[in-house]
Amino acid sequence: LAQAAAAQGRSLSAIARQRPAGQRLRWTGGRCAMGNSQAQEVEKPHFPKPDRRTTDPCCCICFLLVAAVMGVVTAAGIYLGDPKRLTHGRDYNGRLCGVDTAVEKQPFLYYCGAPQGWSDGYPKTLNYKSTTCMEKCPNSTDAMVGCLMPSFVNATMLPGGKEQNVTFVSTLNVEVTQSVAHQTTYPTITYLGKYCVPAPATTNDLYSQVINGPLKHVAQFNGAIGSVITASPVLAVAAFFAAVLGMLYLFFLKHYAGILLYLTLWAGTGMAFLVGLFFLFGIFPDPMDDLGWYQQSSPIFTMSYGASARILSALAGLLTLALAVMMLFQALNENIDESIGIIAAAVDCIMGDAVWVFCLQPILQAAVAIVLIAVLCVGLLFVASVTRIDHNLMAMNGKYVKEESYAKSLEAKEVRDWYWVLAMWFYSIGAVWVMITFTAICHFVISYMVCDWFFAEIEPPKGQKGNTISPAVAQAISNKAKRVDGVRVKGVDKVQGTRAGYIEKGNYGKVLVVPLGQRGPNGMDFLPGDMEDTHKKLRGAPLASGTWNCLVHHLGTVAFAGVMNIVTAPLRGLSEMLKVFVGQTALSDSRGHFDEEDRNISGLFIGGVGLLTTFLDETVGRYSKNMYVDIVLRSTNFSEASEDAYNFVADAGGAVALLHGGTSSFEFIGVVLITIICAVFTSLMLTKMPPFNDPDSGWYVSDPSIMTVLGAFIAAVIASAFMSLFNMAADTLLYAFAWARKEFPGQMDKIVPGTLRHIVGKELEEPPSLALQPHPRSRLTRFSHAASKYKDTVMATMARGRGGAEERPLLGQSGGFSSYR
Repeated sequence: LAQAAAAQGRSLSAIARQRPAGQRLRWTGGRCAMGNSQAQEVEKPHFPKPDRRTTDPCCCICFLLVAAVMGVVTAAGIYLGDPKRLTHGRDYNGRLCGVDTAVEKQPFLYYCGAPQGWSDGYPKTLNYKSTTCMEKCPNSTDAMVGCLMPSFVNATMLPGGKEQNVTFVSTLNVEVTQSVAHQTTYPTITYLGKYCVPAPATTNDLYSQVINGPLKHVAQFNGAIGSVITASPVLAVAAFFAAVLGMLYLFFLKHYAGILLYLTLWAGTGMAFLVGLFFLFGIFPDPMDDLGWYQQSSPIFTMSYGASARILSALAGLLTLALAVMMLFQALNENIDESIGIIAAAVDCIMGDAVWVFCLQPILQAAVAIVLIAVLCVGLLFVASVTRIDHNLMAMNGKYVKEESYAKSLEAKEVRDWYWVLAMWFYSIGAVWVMITFTAICHFVISYMVCDWFFAEIEPPKGQKGNTISPAVAQAISNKAKRVDGVRVKGVDKVQGTRAGYIEKGNYGKVLVVPLGQRGPNGMDFLPGDMEDTHKKLRGAPLASGTWNCLVHHLGTVAFAGVMNIVTAPLRGLSEMLKVFVGQTALSDSRGHFDEEDRNISGLFIGGVGLLTTFLDETVGRYSKNMYVDIVLRSTNFSEASEDAYNFVADAGGAVALLHGGTSSFEFIGVVLITIICAVFTSLMLTKMPPFNDPDSGWYVSDPSIMTVLGAFIAAVIASAFMSLFNMAADTLLYAFAWARKEFPGQMDKIVPGTLRHIVGKELEEPPSLALQPHPRSRLTRFSHAASKYKDTVMATMARGRGGAEERPLLGQSGGFSSYR
């Protein structure tokens, strides 16, 4: 400032005299600045954002409107519907078997045979319109049953006549005759606990006709919905089991992270291979045989029949095997040591002083999710059960004959009006949106809690006897002391290699301090014991305040962001899968061009895959869970959050860009592992325990395969609550650290915990000089530029193969394209 004054020929005091009244010169961060009469202190890191605003109100109104309409539809369904209509068959007169007064002791639905032609005790065909209720399914031809006979129509032309002043030219007299007659039964077996179907025989295919005919969709859908009630105890136990496994996973993650992650990778991969092979085996059994062991144990063969079941099973097997192969590549290429560091920081947050608050969140999320799923399913039951009985089945000239009290049709039909069909679809889509929004709210709350913990100031660590640790150890934790590598401690480092020490200069000279503790990422350093005991406390009630802020200020944003996150998840997963298959070397940003040997078909293929992953990352990569962290920190709307979250991590560079998203594979594999375990547990309970596999029991589950799928879905929801806790915590810590480093320079030493400080190292206050920086071009322009270069290289390679063209690098020498994780 003095040099500037001298250049202008004025003194520093003259400049000071010209300042506005009430201001004085002050030094801030090494710079001379104008300020108020009272010196302003350096802004301390703080959270939450004080001026939080309401974002995306239109989306919020739309979501609340959908929820309100769902409530109205549910109320109408409760008033007009009855879930028993979905779990019991109806006879020819519209009576509900086992429910209505006349047939309350006859719960089984029986299909009568056509009166024309019987052979070997079986009718040649069945009359699907003639159904009757039975007390039990007949297994012989000794009983008699009342069946509705086919309608008989007699039309007679009468001669003309005269009545009073009316002269009839011609008259058509139509007589419709309906009758109920006793018919001999045929051998049947119980199907889905509510239906009597023809017993399988070599002389006819009546069994397959019924299974693949009227019971192909309606009965299985109704039976599956009815099984929810009887299988509810098993589903509750499976949900509790999934929650226990999730808690155990977090516990072992704190104490045995390395071996747990290693076992999880390989166990999940092995189970995925077994499930894929199981489904792929479905191409071999006879798809028309519904009684085989495989057909009864496979959920696909339970839901489908015939060739369609075989095709769906093969597709499911191939997709699962592809997923298993991807998991295998992940297990082979995953560097667990790198992930242990950020997982240790996340566990330090979750399982530290605020362990009960953080562990309460997934428990509440799982409990609310189960209740919410149950409420939505019950509402769907009532909405789907709104039907009516139509007796007006006789028509003349396109008009139904009006039913009279003295002449009531013997035949009736259950119908569902078109507007209730539309209501069912609306309710189903709305229920999916509600669950997606609920999951997004939970992710927001997790990020809110982690940010609250991160911005709390560190309390001084204490020794075992309450004494403050030595300055050397404190400097070692902060990575500020002089570091000495290659240290071995006798009696400790028998097989673990060398450690790092720190030099302390005290009253008696220099002393080498070597803290002992758990190793860090890649085995390059260690985690001192006091680093694991970083004392940070949550301020207030972040679980409640995070939920309140989300519901009041950001409900519309998370409702929209949750849908986009789910919709684009397959494409983002495809991008990560392609990166795993082709290898990180081929997709590394540091590779500006391809070598000579890569300018061939395989090199061009890898370049094309890299271009595809770039396109996917540029278009759908922004819709990741990072949106929730940006909303928590900056109170942004959906558009701003998706834009900022995509670029911010790559701009941060260094350890943040390297480790961010590195725990997502462990979250996914953990969810898969817990889901498969709970699915097997549910299947064993439903098929082996007598109350649930006994057709005479009131708790008989008629469709165990569908209930196994439902149990697996519930387990996946609960497992994701626990698995997403440490994954969201890890990514939120990295994101919040990079954001705080940018917003509050010089203040990071007060808030960054030791485990995270160990990861970022020298990047604590300043980002790395070689951080990944965004290309100056826009996204679409950058992708078009890379695509144009790739096309030129392909053409040049083809021309060179013909002996004509000049060789060109695949993506140019000037940076090419980049792929952000």
